[in-house]
Amino acid sequence: MTFWASVIIPVLNEAESIGLQLDALAQQDVDFPWEVIVVDNGSTDDTVDVCASYTSRLPIRVVACETPGTSAARNRGAAVAGSDRLLFCDADDMVGPGWIRAMVLALDRADAVGGAIENDLLNGNRPSFLPRHPDGLPVVAGFLPRAISANLAVQRTVFDEIGGFAEAYTYGSDDTEFSWRLQLAGFSLRHAPDAVVHYRHRSTLRSVAVKAYKANQSRGRLFRDYGDRGMPRPRLAGAAGRWARLIAVAPIVPFSQRVRWQWTEDLAGAAGRVSGSVHHRVLYL
Repeated sequence: MTFWASVIIPVLNEAESIGLQLDALAQQDVDFPWEVIVVDNGSTDDTVDVCASYTSRLPIRVVACETPGTSAARNRGAAVAGSDRLLFCDADDMVGPGWIRAMVLALDRADAVGGAIENDLLNGNRPSFLPRHPDGLPVVAGFLPRAISANLAVQRTVFDEIGGFAEAYTYGSDDTEFSWRLQLAGFSLRHAPDAVVHYRHRSTLRSVAVKAYKANQSRGRLFRDYGDRGMPRPRLAGAAGRWARLIAVAPIVPFSQRVRWQWTEDLAGAAGRVSGSVHHRVLYL
């Protein structure tokens, strides 16, 4: 059977969260054939069983991906998809009403689209001073816009022509690299404001730090791959100022939650850039 849209969701031990996403997909008002492909990346919990319980409510199937990483999982989903329109979302978020229809309509006007990110609904206990995803498609690292992979759609012909997601990007900058490679190949990437995903942010100090470290570590790989194509290198004066601020603020970290969270995230990000520079043999601080 040929579908009008294929929704692809990579999963790894998401038994506790994926039900909310599948419930939201089951409530989509769509009058054309579509499918959900859950790509299991080696779960050891009940993720697969939870997904199987939705077969009476959703056109869903679960496929396995033995190669680690969300990029490999998304490529696996695209390879088995029965549609020319590939829609990507994540297991721990929740698509808004009309998401599938909005993505399909947006793909009629662009080669790839990134939907809107809503920051509040799933994050009631998260400190309000932590970063939020911006409106639109933000320019990353002073170079080109990117669409977040938690709310991304692309024409299959375009996906195949650029080679899908780069599987070397196992965590961090995978969607940025995909978005940049797509645009540099001459394809269009546009914003789809009506396609809303309610995004689940990290909610503990440790998880925020880990994400900041890995995301900034991946910037070294990005610069190695795109420095000669226009991605600018940060000024060393800026890096020195960042470390100077970290040192100056350190004495007040124990006395303010706001300062403590921001300082920890900034420290993890700065350390990640050092690690990425060393690992990828570039200078990107």
